[in-house]
Amino acid sequence: MRKTFLAPAGLALLMGLSPLGYAASQPLDRIVAVVNQDAIMQSDLDRRIEQVKKQLSTRNVQAPGGDALRQQVLDRMILEDIQLQMAKKANMSVDDDQLSQALRQVAKGNNMTLDQFQAMLKKQGVSFDTVRDQVRRELLVSMLQKQQVASRVTIPEREVDQYLDKMGAQDQASYHLAHILVTLPENPTSAQVNAAREKADALRQKIRSGQQSFAQVAARVSSDPTLEGGDLGWRPRNELPTIFVDVVPGMSAGDVSAPIRSSSGFHLVELVEKKGGQQQLISQVDARHILISPNPNRSDAQAQALAEKVSRELRQGADFGALARQYSDDKGTALNGGELGWTNPSDVVPAFAKALESLPQGQISEPVKSRFGWHVIEVEGRRQRDVTEDSQREQIRQKLFERKVNEELDSWLQEIRASAYVDNRLNDTAVQ
Repeated sequence: MRKTFLAPAGLALLMGLSPLGYAASQPLDRIVAVVNQDAIMQSDLDRRIEQVKKQLSTRNVQAPGGDALRQQVLDRMILEDIQLQMAKKANMSVDDDQLSQALRQVAKGNNMTLDQFQAMLKKQGVSFDTVRDQVRRELLVSMLQKQQVASRVTIPEREVDQYLDKMGAQDQASYHLAHILVTLPENPTSAQVNAAREKADALRQKIRSGQQSFAQVAARVSSDPTLEGGDLGWRPRNELPTIFVDVVPGMSAGDVSAPIRSSSGFHLVELVEKKGGQQQLISQVDARHILISPNPNRSDAQAQALAEKVSRELRQGADFGALARQYSDDKGTALNGGELGWTNPSDVVPAFAKALESLPQGQISEPVKSRFGWHVIEVEGRRQRDVTEDSQREQIRQKLFERKVNEELDSWLQEIRASAYVDNRLNDTAVQ
């Protein structure tokens, strides 16, 4: 699509032919639109129109009349070219892994393997390289739209709550809760806040380690005098205390929340039991890792060797947190001793997910290679978590997000089209 304005004439001169002489033996290509510093050629437009006709035909849809279709396709190509120019200016690129994955998805959408998809294209006389270039362009446009448009859209939790209220879905589940309160004085100092938080953390660790039950700790230390062993009884979701609304639905039976701050102090909540609604359970892994990445001063082989050294030291009893802080290139977790927290294996890269699923709890892995580098991993725990409420809220959030993005995308496309220089020459009869 992207050609310099002098390409047709320049090519003719290089071949030792005049432009007119060359046209006599083969029709000259011509410019049908100028987009900033780029040009869209007649040949590009013709190829795209044929693609659109084939796509419509496979869906048994009648293509619009010739002129209408040509203008619609050209308008789409102009917008695409503007976005590709913006992506290039922003130094965006699509790596081979992303492109291969996208092509496999295209093949899968046609109920084929990638090899079968390539064979089908060859049989239809379609160049696989052409399809690769088209998919690469679409990925770049998608990346740009995500950066420019999706970042302008937010979905406040209250909108999700309002949607749930309309559905009546908030009343589908009820929760049996227990509660501990570590109080704070009015207008507490920073030292008092820190002391209360540390006390709540220590109580939570004592409960989670099995030293005492939640009820025993609540009866002994809770500052709420109205509770017997901290028992709050059964509460439907729409009757949960406000400070618990965002925490409790994502918990599983037996979970104890991290300390929740309120004006009264720090609260610990135990989900004793849940009923109502259809449960959706997923497996989660509590893990930590140390990432050793290649860099300009460290080859991939050197990174692997360092990861193997770290793995050996850990198996010999070295402190995981200390080595993570010393070596890990994952700066987001290194300062926290490499802790990833409870993780869904489906949310991480495939090589890492495979290691999480197969690694025995408490065992240090051999170095695991991913596109980020070499990981040394330890699984600290496994659990089944009820994500029914999380899943429902995420589905609603995604639905609201897509609705807003589509609205915002239309406005954004109008903005970039208006700000670009476009000379539409489709109806010009002269050769460009």
